[in-house]
Amino acid sequence: MDYNREAIMRVWIIASLVALVISDDTTPIPTTTEPVIPCDTCVRVNQTCYDVNYLFDLEAPYRERIVISKLGILKSSNILYFSFEPKITDAEYQKVGFVHLDNPGNASIISSEKQLLNFGTFDIDQDNGMVYLGGSDGIYVLDSKINTIMPYSSRGDRVLSVFYKGHIYFVRDEEFKVVRKKGDNFDVLLEHMMIRNFVINKYNVIVYVCTYGLFASKHKETVWLSNNPFFRGLTIDMYGTVYAWWVDGIYKIDVGANIARSKITKVALIPDIGAVTFDNDNNIMFTSGKSLFRLTESNATYC
Repeated sequence: MDYNREAIMRVWIIASLVALVISDDTTPIPTTTEPVIPCDTCVRVNQTCYDVNYLFDLEAPYRERIVISKLGILKSSNILYFSFEPKITDAEYQKVGFVHLDNPGNASIISSEKQLLNFGTFDIDQDNGMVYLGGSDGIYVLDSKINTIMPYSSRGDRVLSVFYKGHIYFVRDEEFKVVRKKGDNFDVLLEHMMIRNFVINKYNVIVYVCTYGLFASKHKETVWLSNNPFFRGLTIDMYGTVYAWWVDGIYKIDVGANIARSKITKVALIPDIGAVTFDNDNNIMFTSGKSLFRLTESNATYC
């Protein structure tokens, strides 16, 4: 793709995002003595206007239909990790790449010359700079300080979802449970239905997507938040709030110490989201196709 066409495509993506938001906007123009500052190129999140900023394209050997399913940032070095589906001719069906947000030209793909790993999920130990990767041969760990990958756990098992919170938590294919690895011991924390994706918030509530929808569980108490089983992913912001996303936008999941009061609310209407995360300033970052965007708060009062 030449530069002009690429630039046109980027403008078209941003325009599509904004146009869809505006077309669905039922918010009246504020009636206030304060001056109204409109923004025709903003997205409204939680009643606040945000500018949509195109950053750059995440370069990787994608298949024809680009799929980026997960984003995560190693905050100490501002490195963005992302999982994607490679070309159909690739021996692996999932991979994880990374890019330095401060220097996008510094990017690479995590791979092994000796074996197929199919890394499709990961999570980051921010304190120690370790990236835990789940794939078709269990869990591996990447030491970001020396760029070395080592086997960690569950060799031979296909791992669907990994989460780090002091210990490694994971879900294996065709199992109905979330497992915690604590030293040499494995504890089953949740035995429910077939779980595809999960996170654990600051109250130790497990929020997860399974074949029956979106749920929150702690100990023996479970709340059914949504019957939509197709949420594309889950993430947590810097303040511990859980978010989910789907084809029609981003959802905030309010889950406190009393999970009976949990609820889910759509907070942003953005089409064609691939994956979502939060940067070091707690700004939303998301992909559309292979393009990476950031939402930054605007001084606009109407959008």
